Amino acid sequence: MTTGKQDSEVKPEDSGGNIPFREITRRSTGPIDLLNNIAPKNRIYGLVEIDVTKARKFISENEAKTGEKLSFTAWVIKCIAQAISEHREIQAFKKGKMKLIVFDDVDVGMIIERQVKSERFPTQYIVRKANEKSFRQIHDEIRRAQKPNTSESIVTGEGIPNSVSIFLRLPGPLKKPFWWKIRSDPFLRKRLMGTVGVTALGMFGKGGGWAIPIGLHSVVFALGGISRKPRDLANPVDIVEYLCTTVMFDEEVSFGAPATRFLAKLSELMQTGFGLE
Repeated sequence: MTTGKQDSEVKPEDSGGNIPFREITRRSTGPIDLLNNIAPKNRIYGLVEIDVTKARKFISENEAKTGEKLSFTAWVIKCIAQAISEHREIQAFKKGKMKLIVFDDVDVGMIIERQVKSERFPTQYIVRKANEKSFRQIHDEIRRAQKPNTSESIVTGEGIPNSVSIFLRLPGPLKKPFWWKIRSDPFLRKRLMGTVGVTALGMFGKGGGWAIPIGLHSVVFALGGISRKPRDLANPVDIVEYLCTTVMFDEEVSFGAPATRFLAKLSELMQTGFGLE
């Protein structure tokens, strides 16, 4: 019973040496504030396996021929953008209680790692109008954004608005009017974070497995691991690569049938290697 109290009273000089620590910066707490204030409250998840054998083979063969490693995530973004352009209601934002704003542009928000001096930092980046860009254009755009000398920005081609810079420096209680503004203005949300969220955290591991996202958008994709198994148990030689994909929908925006049709279209595009030339 006394252990917790004793531990809480331990001082750095009592530990026999310096205790390493790292400061929590505004950059670290910003995403937590966003999730607490504007993330969808009613979420529904779909965990699916999508055949990506053709795309993986194309990227591997291209690297063997040219030495260039194409971005698998960029290709997935292209397929997502195409599928959403045919089912735009999936990415709608609520305005008030009775209206949905359905955007034509598919702006994909993602987190990229950038080298800053000796450390790597996650930075938000938005691929604007991904539905109008080719796989190669999206690949090149992501690679440019990952370069160390790229200026920091929360939106493609735009700097952080002055109002947002001021907002990030305010203490918690004074931020409430700004959170209300962001929640109630779909056009501001689109500008600040895009219309769709994609995270590829699961891609850093090996083997299958799903990542469970908690996102800010009406639809968020988490790209998990890639599993290898037979397409048909009767033919164990025919090995297929499946991408473990988790899709989070805002239940107040997307209901069962539209979400099901959208996932069917996305699976079809990815299985056939859409956009690969």
